[in-house]
Amino acid sequence: MDDANEATSSALTPSDEALIDRLGARGIEPMEPIIARVAVAVPPADVWAAIREPGNLTNIHPFCERNEVNVWDGARSRDHVFYYSGVHYQREFCDWFDGTGYDLVLGPPQARSALVRWRITEPAQSRTSADSAGSPRCEFTIKVVALLRDDVPAAEREHYAEHMIRRALPSYLDSVVRGTAFYAETGTPVTKNQFGTHPIYSPAD
Repeated sequence: MDDANEATSSALTPSDEALIDRLGARGIEPMEPIIARVAVAVPPADVWAAIREPGNLTNIHPFCERNEVNVWDGARSRDHVFYYSGVHYQREFCDWFDGTGYDLVLGPPQARSALVRWRITEPAQSRTSADSAGSPRCEFTIKVVALLRDDVPAAEREHYAEHMIRRALPSYLDSVVRGTAFYAETGTPVTKNQFGTHPIYSPAD
């Protein structure tokens, strides 16, 4: 399985486990991956342009109020996501694939709560149909492997997994991939809660 396929697989792949080990995340239990995918009606290079620039989340992420950058240098990049709800996460990048995407770890500062892979891939249909007006030119995928601490009581860990991951994450990721496609296709930044609110990251006013 190549890098793109592993990054977009709905299963926990060997490379996911290897990256978790490489990050030194001992005492961590990975959850089953959660994936959001969207077809985009522009070439892969346009999607890459939308996600490669520093501070790009303010253009593509409808729950992000500010995206402050510490370092923007490929796999050494680090930035911060400030959500409309007041939640603050840090992103630490660990792999960078020009034109294709990147891998990062996400969580509150000084903590790691998820492995995240962003990927741009060729569409499933043939090149001929993909070149038709209005047809998808590429696909954009975000894959998240939530990392649970194994020193937390089982009942508390399961409550967190159910309410913060399984219930909350699919709609969150759907909004982010849709926002990325919208910006790549139109050049217009997303607006707050453009695809709906989120109870954790951007609740209704």
